[in-house]
Amino acid sequence: GEKKLTLIYVVVAAGGAFGSVLRYVITQVAAQVLGTGWPYGTWMVNAAGSLLIGAMSVILSRYADNPALAAFFITGFLGGFTTFSSFMNETMQYMMSGLWLEAFCYLGIELGCGLFMVFAGIMIARTIF
Repeated sequence: GEKKLTLIYVVVAAGGAFGSVLRYVITQVAAQVLGTGWPYGTWMVNAAGSLLIGAMSVILSRYADNPALAAFFITGFLGGFTTFSSFMNETMQYMMSGLWLEAFCYLGIELGCGLFMVFAGIMIARTIF
């Protein structure tokens, strides 16, 4: 009913908050450790999030019939943790600076890595679980 629907919103919001804060921490640490010459933090969170969403989709479909778990982990946490908008903005910044090679390399790396990591997460989870 209505209470269940309200609970899902709270669960998604809580997951999103945790994911967003963790993304912020990782991108800040990556910039401090690796520098700001490349968007390392965005790449890291998108790669890790892609791996986790592949694995979580298998694990949750096999072991959890509670839609609140998927709402928290996949929609909330991983939705807040990963960042398509930052990826697009960083790509556009390269383009607007005339750094076309960097822009297209970044696009290829992010998309190729993301697809590979989702596949890897699915295969790992299928093997283990």
